[in-house]
Parts: sequence; structure tokens; C-alpha cells
Amino acid sequence: MKFKVLLALGALIMVTGCATSRSVVSLGTQPAYNNANPVEGTAVKITAVDARVFELKPSTPDIPSLKDGAIDNKDTTSRAIGRKRNGYGKALGDILLPEGQTVSNVVGGAVTNAFRQAGYRVLSPGDAGYDQAVPVDAQIKQYWSWVNMGFWTIKLSCRSEVLVTAPLPGLKAGLNVQSLAEKSTAAAFESDWQDIATEGLAKLTTDLASKLPRQTAAQ
Repeated sequence: MKFKVLLALGALIMVTGCATSRSVVSLGTQPAYNNANPVEGTAVKITAVDARVFELKPSTPDIPSLKDGAIDNKDTTSRAIGRKRNGYGKALGDILLPEGQTVSNVVGGAVTNAFRQAGYRVLSPGDAGYDQAVPVDAQIKQYWSWVNMGFWTIKLSCRSEVLVTAPLPGLKAGLNVQSLAEKSTAAAFESDWQDIATEGLAKLTTDLASKLPRQTAAQ
């Protein structure tokens, strides 16, 4: 019993040891969702907009917030993907993407891969036919990771929510997709935050792709 108590205390120390500081984690592109463009299919161009709402003192940890209340600093909120907490659930240090990487970038990448999985050709500026491609608006309503403390383990979660709108069948009124990734661990190192945020992107790709109306006629 004493060993289990020491183990639990050790896990708590690992969670809270650097919890007050800000951590920066990079989300690299994983082969599992780095899908190639289909040769044929409806051509689209995707614009992802970070429309998340941050709160100064959120009632639950799944609501975006920032240490020191810097929720009006767009340079910071655009890179914020989670917040650490101590063993009592108190919010502490932030989890940010590195400079040059934003939530719009990474979630937009997940949306792009979802469209490709569903048979669409996603074009970028400079690609042939880009100007004529169907515009797709991806409003990012949520992309956030948080921790829930347990006695022996902790659970990391990442929730995503994206509203996709386009002048295409099934998307004209908007398609709202929510996704949740979870993992249990003994402690929350930066690598664990990186893992859950990456899993959240992969889960969003899968869930969105399964709900998109498939288009195969070339444009």
C-alpha cells in the first residue's frame, strides 16, 4: 500500500513539477493523415478560421483559458491548445504551439485530409485551377486539450469542433462535426500533451471524413 501511495505522489509531482510554466509543443504531420490528393473529384479550397472563445476563469477545464488572463492576445490564443492543472484541479501553465504554427494551420490540415479522404481535391494557392475551386469555410469552434486528475492515473482529453460550410450538396447549411480523443497516463509530460493533441487531429480527420458527402465528378 505504501508503494502505491508513493507511486501516486510521484505521478502528482511529475504533473505539477513544471505545471506553472508555459510549454511549447510542435505537432508534426503524421503519415496516417497526410493524405495525397485524389486524381479526380470536386476541387475545393479550404479556409480555416480560429473562432474559439476563451474565458478568463472557466468553470470546467475543457473551456479554453490562459495563464495570467491573456485571453485577448491573439498572438497567444492563436497558438494555445491546452492548459496544465495541479493535483487539485487548479489551472496553471499554458500549452502552446511554437511560433509559426497556429491552431488554424493544424486544424486546417486535419480538415484538408478529411476532404481528401472523402474524395475531394484540395487545392492551394498557386495550384492549377485554384481560383475556380469551390470555397470551403472551416470555422474552428473548439480544439483544446485538458487534464482530469485521478487517484492512480490522469486522463488527457482533446476535443475538436469544426463547422464546415460550402456551396456544395450537404454543406450549404453547414456541417458541424465534434470529435474527442482521450488517453490515460501516469503523468503529463510535454510529450503526452503532444500525443493527445496529435491524436485529436487524427480523430477529427476520421470523424469529419465519415460525415462529408462524397463528390467524385471532376471540376
